[in-house]
Amino acid sequence: MNILNLVIQNKEAYYNLASEYFNNINPEEYENIKLDNILPKSISILIDHEFILTPCIKVKMSLFQDQKEIGTYYLYVTKDKEFVDEFLIIK
Repeated sequence: MNILNLVIQNKEAYYNLASEYFNNINPEEYENIKLDNILPKSISILIDHEFILTPCIKVKMSLFQDQKEIGTYYLYVTKDKEFVDEFLIIK
């Protein structure tokens, strides 16, 4: 099975994995911001990147407070869902 079909067939599993990883972040990392919602945004296949040297899958989640998007969480994993890296950006 090619990687695109793998992602399409397992997109909910990738979003769930990103939610799990986000929930394991120390709350001090996002400065005690009370989040209302964390919503799936996109899944991409990352082949070439300046900072992420391993080809992988990028899962993007949007963070909301008071119904306003206040940040983004990125999880990078291999096709086998092994952790590569993560980034949390709060606006």
